[in-house]
Amino acid sequence: MANTKVIAVGVAAVILIVAVIAYASSYMSDFDNVQRSSQDEGQTIALTDVPVLGSKNAGVTIVEIGDYQCPACKLWFDNTRQDIIENYIETGKANLVFIDMPFIGADSVSAAEATYCANDQGMYWEYHTTLYQLQQHENDGWANIDRLTAIAFNLGLDTEQFNECMISKKYFSQISFNKQKASTDFAANSTPTFIIVNTSGTAERLIGPHPYSTFEKVLGSLL
Repeated sequence: MANTKVIAVGVAAVILIVAVIAYASSYMSDFDNVQRSSQDEGQTIALTDVPVLGSKNAGVTIVEIGDYQCPACKLWFDNTRQDIIENYIETGKANLVFIDMPFIGADSVSAAEATYCANDQGMYWEYHTTLYQLQQHENDGWANIDRLTAIAFNLGLDTEQFNECMISKKYFSQISFNKQKASTDFAANSTPTFIIVNTSGTAERLIGPHPYSTFEKVLGSLL
């Protein structure tokens, strides 16, 4: 696991994400915020709420659209992600944003919610990484609520706080919002899908678990 810290999305990252949306849609979407469920009344949801891995001043943002039960997403995680982290994210050249598109089953939604509950305790990326490390067959129960709680416990999270977050469905609206934006504004219809964009708004789209060499070529052209 890379030692890269989760950072708040800064102005530069907001600009990048808006640029990606413009590219994917071929027009500027309304990008309106939507209201959270009643327990979070008064708050709003936006893609700017998602955690970012890497420096907010990075020249390129990699937007990964995925499902924690997606075998192709795990293939990319196992074979490509770590090289990108070591050569681009840890060096400050790029940052990474993960947009949930949980479509495989109910456990996909719960797993995505669990990452945000872990984020409440500052461990989004640790939880994210563990989910892919432990991925098994689709909808076989490997990501049910008991297993998700066990993951939280093994990571040293406060499981009482984690379970309260999960039971309250605190982040269900956020995950639904992410999924909507993935399929509409980012025009993703499969996972993993990647939108790679630089500070000038130039963007490239990759679909599927491409090898590191493909990302190296694209990132090199955008930096």
